[in-house]
Amino acid sequence: MKMSKWILLGLCSFIFFGCANRYSSPILIERGEGRKEYEREYFAIKESMGIEKRLKDVFKQGYIEEGMTNDMVNLLWGPPDRETNDGRTWEYYTREGKLITRLLWKYPEQARLKGYENELILESIEGDRYGGSPAPTSKSYSNY
Repeated sequence: MKMSKWILLGLCSFIFFGCANRYSSPILIERGEGRKEYEREYFAIKESMGIEKRLKDVFKQGYIEEGMTNDMVNLLWGPPDRETNDGRTWEYYTREGKLITRLLWKYPEQARLKGYENELILESIEGDRYGGSPAPTSKSYSNY
C-alpha cells in the first residue's frame, strides 16, 4: 500500500512538471493557445476584423509583427511572464531568468473598429522577434 502511494505521488509530480514545462518553454509559440494552425485560422476569420491582411497572414504563420493587437500576441505566445508600465510592456523569460523578448505596446491613432478604442497594438519588439522559433523562410507556392 505504501509503495502505490509513492508511485502515485511520483506520477502526479511527473505530470505536473511536464505541464509546467510548456508554460516556461523558451519557444514562445509553445506557450500560447494558437500553437496549431487551425486555431490561428479561426481567430483570423472570426476575431480580426479591421486588421490588415498582411498582419493576418503573418499571424497565421505563427509569427508576431508590429501592428498586431495584444489579443493576437497573447493567442500566439501566451500571457507575458512580466508586465510593467500599466500593461504597455510585456516581457518573456526563460526558466533561468534570461530575457527572450520584450514587447512595447501603444494606443493606436485610430481604433480598428468602434468599441476597440482602448485596444493596444504592438509598437516594437526588443530581443528575439521570433520568440525562439526559427526565422520564417520565404516560400513561393500556390494552392492552385
